[in-house]
Formats: sequence, C-alpha cells, structure tokens
Amino acid sequence: MNHRIFPLIGLLLLLACAAACSDHSRPDNPEPTIIIHEATDISRTEAIVTAAIDSHGGHALSYVTLHCNGPESTGGLTIDADPSATAFEFHLTDLAPGTSYTCHLQAGTATATLKSDAITFTTIPNNPPQVSEITPLSAGPLGIMVSFSIIDDGGEPITEAGCEVKESGSSEGRRIYAAPLNPLPDHFRLSITGLTPASTYTITPFASNSQGEVRGKALEYTTSESVVLTEPGMLASLFAASDPGDLETLTIAGPMDGDDFRTLRSMLGAPGESDIRLRISDIDLTDVSIVEGGGSYDGQRFTIPDRLSTGLLSDCAALRHALLPATAIAMERDAFARCASLEILTIPARVEALLPSAGCTALKAIEVSEANTHFSSDQGVLLNADASDILWFPYGKTGEYRFPPSITAIKEGAFAGTSITTLIIPPAVKSISRGAFAGSALTEIRLPDNIANISEGMFQNCSTLATISLGKGTEYVGDYAFDGTCLSDLFVGADFPPYASQEAFTNRMKTLADECTLHVPAGSRQLYRNHRLWGTFKKIEEFQP
Repeated sequence: MNHRIFPLIGLLLLLACAAACSDHSRPDNPEPTIIIHEATDISRTEAIVTAAIDSHGGHALSYVTLHCNGPESTGGLTIDADPSATAFEFHLTDLAPGTSYTCHLQAGTATATLKSDAITFTTIPNNPPQVSEITPLSAGPLGIMVSFSIIDDGGEPITEAGCEVKESGSSEGRRIYAAPLNPLPDHFRLSITGLTPASTYTITPFASNSQGEVRGKALEYTTSESVVLTEPGMLASLFAASDPGDLETLTIAGPMDGDDFRTLRSMLGAPGESDIRLRISDIDLTDVSIVEGGGSYDGQRFTIPDRLSTGLLSDCAALRHALLPATAIAMERDAFARCASLEILTIPARVEALLPSAGCTALKAIEVSEANTHFSSDQGVLLNADASDILWFPYGKTGEYRFPPSITAIKEGAFAGTSITTLIIPPAVKSISRGAFAGSALTEIRLPDNIANISEGMFQNCSTLATISLGKGTEYVGDYAFDGTCLSDLFVGADFPPYASQEAFTNRMKTLADECTLHVPAGSRQLYRNHRLWGTFKKIEEFQP
C-alpha cells in the first residue's frame, strides 16, 4: 500500500468530521429577535413606543411586556401586550413632565427569556403659562370691563391670574385678581373700577403657575371727567348752586339712591318741584351703582339695588341718550316710560331680565354691550342672545324692517306702540305673544301659516289697522285681539273656523261683525256662517288662498 494515501485519507476524514460538527452546532429552532424603536410623539405627559418581534418561524411567545423606568420618585411603568402579535405600539400616559425614561421590551418562550436593547427619552418640561392680549368689553369714565384668556397653562395649575392697573407716571400699580381658577374658564372677565377722572392707565394681564409668571400685552385706557359720588344722596348738593342752563352730557360714578335719582330726574325734565335748574339731555351712568335708601324717586316708588325699577327714569322729557349702570341686572317694565325724546338706549353687560317701556316715541335704536350674554341687537332692535326672539322694537324706528333669518318668536309687547305701518312676518316665526303689536301704527299685517294662536290683545289699540291676514294654521283667537282697531278686512286662511274666545271680536272703535268683511277660504263660507261667533259677521266672502 502506498503510504502517501494515508495522509490524504486522514485529511478527508477530518474535513468530514468538521462539517458534521458544524451542522450539528447550528440550532434547528432559533429564538425570536426583538427590535424596539425610539419613542415618538413625546409631550409633557405622553409618548409612543413601538417594537417588532421576528419569530424566525420558531418558538411561540408566552408573554410580551414593556418595562419603562424613570426616577425613583416617579415609579415604573409596565404594559403587557398580545404575545401572538408581531408588531406593537404602546401609548404611554401619565408621565412626569421634564423626566427621562428608559424602556425595554421583554418576552418569553418555553425555553428562554428575551430582552430588547434599551431606549431612553425625555418628556417635555412644564413652562410658565401663556396669556392672550387683553380685550376691552365695556368702558365707563371711572372703570372698564376687560377680558383675557390663558392660551396655555404650561402644564401646571394656574395659581394666580388677573390684571395689573398702573396710572401713568406712577411707579406702582395695583393688582385685581380673577376668580375662580378651578375649573379654568375659557375667558376671564374683570371689572376694573375706582380709577381717577381724566387719567391714563396701563392695564396688563398676568398669570402664574409653579414654573413662573408671565404678563400679556398691556392696554392703555384714559378716563374722562365725571361726577363722583362717594356716598349716596350727594347729587343734589353738587348742583344746588349751579346756574340754570343746559348741559348736553352728564357722567356720574358712584352709589345713587332714591334722592339722587329724584335729582337726576329733575335735570332730565321730569315733572316735580326741585331747586336744580340745570337741564341735561345725555346721561352716562356706566359707573353708577343703584342702592336702596333715600326718599321716593317719583313720589311713590323707591330704588331697588342693581335694578332699573318701574318709573325710575320715566317722563324725563329731555332725555335723549342713556348709558346705564354696568352693575344693573334687570330693567323692569316702563323704567323709561314716556321719555318722548329718548333716541338711543344702551343695555349694559350684566342685565339678564328686561321688559320694554311704553311711550318712547322717538326711540330709534336699542344697543347692547358686547359683553352681555343674555341679549343682542340687530338693526337697533332688541333680541335675545341667539337672535331668535324679538323682544323690543324701537317705537321711533320707521321704514321697512327686514326680519333676521334667525327669528322664530315675537315676544310680548315687542312691537307695541311702534311706528311701523306694514309688516310681513316670515315663515320662520313660530309664535307671537300677547299684545305683541298693541298700540302700533300698523295699517296692514300678514301672519304666516304656522302661527296657530292669535294671543290676547295681539292687535289691541292699533287704531290705524285696516287689514289683517291670518294663516292657514290659525287655531285660536284670544280675547280683545282686535279691540280698538278700524279693521275693514279680516282674512282667515283656516278651512275650519278657529276657536274664538267670547270677547275675541269685541271692539270699542266699531262693531266688527257689522262693518268688517270676513274673508274665508273657498268652500268654507257655510262652516263660518254656522259658527256661534264667526257667524255673527254680516259679510262673509270666500277667497282663493
């Protein structure tokens, strides 16, 4: 045998053994691989961590858990996931602002515990808050109402908010704090009072949390000259020695009682004895607070705190324009009754209840403070907050009136005593309350088909009203609905006679049944003729609706 063959055979056996040993060391069923990604969408208190697992077609996982650890004071966070999934998204919440967290994913199989690499992220830290610009809402000679908001609380509870008020040339200001802070309102509203007449102020909003305080952009405001009452009952003494004459505008600030209003009424031309010979036409009572006390302002009534009570400024013949107290919360019926020169009335921010005043024949516009949340104004007409109800139509407003499309109701006495001669009520109006048009200058009116109730006294004392058209949906006619009219033609669109109250057709001006022609839909004449009350009309004619 050739001895050279043996080394070659040995080498081949060695290679074969090495190859066999190498194949035997490679696993037939490898363990899964875990990949964790960097955190995303990191905020002050939240973050998202994603991960993936490649099982290599081998072992099934028995569990998958994300572990996140922060500083010892914040504790740890553990989230379990579905072990059958291959991709994971963990939404981490309730994290501490400005804090570093370390996270890893851990999983287990029947034979091993697996762990990913660790990732680290830091949440966004909290900051001082951010404040909006300050907005003036309403202003008076010695005060102003402003609004501002917290744009961002900085991630911490607001501890203080308000406005700093500093007079020009002064090194120190005073702070007016807003309340409440919990829950945080959408807007802060502050009433700043006690300012000095004819002075300029800077008003700066501020807010603070545990991270610090910020100040917003300042507003500059200049007060005007004003009569300042430090105690109620002082107005007469301030004008007792005044020369007789006319003063176009009088601005008053401070508390006013019955004695003060009696003096003011005298200066505005109300009847009654007074030593005050000065006459004024415009009043600015924005910074007045109505208080109880003093004598009767009109000989029979007394002041009620923060209320424009009945007759408070009635019969003031010279009054032309009135700005009312910012603290007033209500205006009672006829507070300005028979103020025949009153042209503009401005409703302040806090008034939440209001009834019209009769006899203001020159009234052209009722304006409403932008800060008022209970009323609004359109074309000088008083509406409710969402402009769905007409509450008070100015008596001196003439010409054509176009109803806003949002109007759905006409409230009690809304058009009473007005100078409007013709109205076509749009179909959107669903209800009209009692006395809505009483005493107005209407000559003709047409109601939509969806008005079911003709309320008590709706057209009472409309002495020039000659033609009324009621819609198809009319179901009820109340007492004295047409009393005091000169009605010559009454059109009713209902096929069947509506229910009529016993005094529905009572009229002091003329006998409706004898002199007014009742127009009813074609084919309905006999139904109306046979009705106990509708049948009293001598002239009933059919028309084609």
